[in-house]
Amino acid sequence: MNTPIEQGVRYDARHAAAYDRKIRQLIPGYETLHMLSAHVLAEQLPTQARILVSGSGSGEEILRYAQMRADWLVDGLDPSSEMHAVALGKCREAGIGHRIKLLQGRPDSLALADGYDAVTSLLVMHFLPDDGSKERYLNALATALRPGGVLLLADWVGQRGEAECEAMFRVWRRQQDATRDRPDQVALDFSHLEQHVYPVSAQRRAALLAQAGLTAGACYWQALGLSAIVAYKRA
Repeated sequence: MNTPIEQGVRYDARHAAAYDRKIRQLIPGYETLHMLSAHVLAEQLPTQARILVSGSGSGEEILRYAQMRADWLVDGLDPSSEMHAVALGKCREAGIGHRIKLLQGRPDSLALADGYDAVTSLLVMHFLPDDGSKERYLNALATALRPGGVLLLADWVGQRGEAECEAMFRVWRRQQDATRDRPDQVALDFSHLEQHVYPVSAQRRAALLAQAGLTAGACYWQALGLSAIVAYKRA
């Protein structure tokens, strides 16, 4: 998951340095999600575009999007200064630092610029409880978008306690136990997921998007209970 923005979940410098390796182990299809997200934006956006990455973490998305099109400007938003340091180093090394801006904070606590052609939120919103936090988060992202702008939204989707959602969670745990060599770390990761991730059903997600002035579109990636959709800001 990209950098969690739920209060109390934080990555220090040591975790930031190891983040890229860890996230690829934890999320099935992580590379595919990010590759497809870049191609969805290339199909949807004009040649010159401004993109905001919410939960930009160690810079994975920033790099992919900036390297997809040489005339795209990409802003990364993340609450972690340690993650920003990692991302900045990657951008400078890739020679794209002049097209990147890093913003520290949360979408609903900053006065974000508007007029972005696209905003992405990959594996971020499910860290927010459905107590008004998800609604405020989506409202902030929608405000940053231009009318007709594109939102890419990826999260764990499902209702905890329902049979299908719980079955996919068990399959995920089984896959992790079978493919990783540190059962203690797998147990720690899934304890974190149980305590700090708040999925909602696809119907509830669509309702939250509608409340923010966004229309849910097609699903373009799915792995177990995780899925990514395209949404659009109503004109």
